[in-house]
Amino acid sequence: MAMRGESWAARRRRSEGPLDGGEIALARAQGVELAFDAAQTGWVPAALADDLVPPATAPPRAGGARRIGFRPWRSADVPLFRELLDDPAVWRHLPEPYPDPLTDRDALALIAVSNDGPHHTVRAILLDGRPVGQVRLAFMAGTDAGLGELGYWIGRAFWNRAIASEAVPLFVARMWRTHPGLGRIVARVHADNPASARVLEKLGAQPAGLDPRSPAWRLFVLDRGAANRRARSAAARHPGLALAPQTGAADRPSA
Repeated sequence: MAMRGESWAARRRRSEGPLDGGEIALARAQGVELAFDAAQTGWVPAALADDLVPPATAPPRAGGARRIGFRPWRSADVPLFRELLDDPAVWRHLPEPYPDPLTDRDALALIAVSNDGPHHTVRAILLDGRPVGQVRLAFMAGTDAGLGELGYWIGRAFWNRAIASEAVPLFVARMWRTHPGLGRIVARVHADNPASARVLEKLGAQPAGLDPRSPAWRLFVLDRGAANRRARSAAARHPGLALAPQTGAADRPSA
C-alpha cells in the first residue's frame, strides 16, 4: 500500500499546488514523507517533481524542511513556557483572563494541569524540537467522549510563519486516530483573529455562528464524517492512494 502512495506522490508536480486536507490525510496514512513548501504556504510530497524551479537552481528538498512535532509539557519548560505565554497579545485571543504577570509558579501550575487527567490531551507544539506554542483537545463537561473542544496558541515570536496551519491538522488527525469514539470537534475563535479562523477553515471546519455565551467568539465545528468524506473525495481524485476508513459514531448513517 505504501508503495502505491509513494508512486502517486512521485507523479505529482509542484505546479499542482499544495495538498488539500484530504490529500494530506491520505498521504500520511500511507507513510508518504511530506515537506512544507514555504513559497506556496502548504504541504507537498517531499519526492514531488519540482517544475517551478530550474533543476540547476532547485533548492534541497526534504533535508531542509522544518519539522513540526508534539510532546507533553515538562516542568523544565517553565522558563520557555513563560517566555511564550507571558504576553498580553497572546492572551487577547484566549478565553481566559491574562494573569499579568505570568509567574514561574503560574507556569508550573499550568504545566501540571496540562498533564493531569484523561479529560483532555495537551501538547506543546514543537518547531524543530523547540516548543513554540500549545494545542489542546478537551472533552467537554456534561458530554460523552464523542465531543471535544479544540484550542491552540502560538508564541508571538513565531506568528506569521504558518505554524498553526501545519500543527493543528496533524494534531487533529492524531486525535481522530487515538479517540475512535470522537465524533465532533468544536473550536472558538475570537472575532478579531481571522488567521486562526483560516486555520480551521482549511481543515474543513464549518462556521457555526457566534458563541451564545460570548458574542465576541465565533464557533466552528469539524465532523468526523465530513473529514472522512473529504478523504474519500481525495481518494477518488487519486485512486492509486488508498486509505482505511476511520471508524466512529459519526460514521454511522443518520436517519
